[in-house]
Amino acid sequence: MSSLLPVTVPLRGRPHLVSVADLRAELEADGPPRSLVLLEAVIRCNDPVAAIARLRRLIGRGDPGGATLRAVFGLVRLDAREAAGDLLALAAHLGGSPGAIARAASFLVDDRVAELARAAAEDELRGRHSPQAYLHVSHVSRDAGALFAVWMETLRRRSPHLGVTALRAFLGDVSEAAFRALQRGAATGALLADADRALLVDTLCAELPGTTDFVAARAMAWLLGALEPGDETVRSAIERARGRFRDAEFQADCEAMLAGAPWPPRPPG
Repeated sequence: MSSLLPVTVPLRGRPHLVSVADLRAELEADGPPRSLVLLEAVIRCNDPVAAIARLRRLIGRGDPGGATLRAVFGLVRLDAREAAGDLLALAAHLGGSPGAIARAASFLVDDRVAELARAAAEDELRGRHSPQAYLHVSHVSRDAGALFAVWMETLRRRSPHLGVTALRAFLGDVSEAAFRALQRGAATGALLADADRALLVDTLCAELPGTTDFVAARAMAWLLGALEPGDETVRSAIERARGRFRDAEFQADCEAMLAGAPWPPRPPG
């Protein structure tokens, strides 16, 4: 294990400093993480080899729940190609939505985005839940446009049949995936065809004002600010979201978008 450094983890708007001793103990552990802060510190630490090993041991337990999914997302963030088989095994073990996310992650850590797009087109569950894994990738694949095309076709085909909560959750996931890709330097046209972009903007403007899930609403507002910052309907949707959610960071984001500041901002770190 290389020389570790303390890690600061933001949680609910507050920084939490994780000491080297606590970080080392978590990296060497085999059981469930002692806290989500420590799990995030593992993902952010300056020893990716030890971090990947810890995350692989964690998903190997097959425990259902948030900690396992965070470990899956961490492996995607760390480009842990060696974990592709572990993720497939986890997908088969968990099944359902969590299994679909883990299966998508197994494609992503192996940089097989085109294959993921085909798999998502063939399976509705993968189509709906693969954005949750994709938004954690560290770089934009040249095949990202094919994956976004599948998600937009899923939106066209399934939105009349989804409940409003499921629809808004899916929109939030796709929005954050697109927003993160734009932050990492992707061109809008490389991600979204013109018709898909128009459909997404119209749907977001219709759904954002009534969305009560903060995480989904934040992502929807972020993407609208990046796609159509000067449009009055977009501005109105962002203003209504700003009035609904009083989170200080989100308020600042909305002010920046409405004021015409450069958007999206550079990714943290």
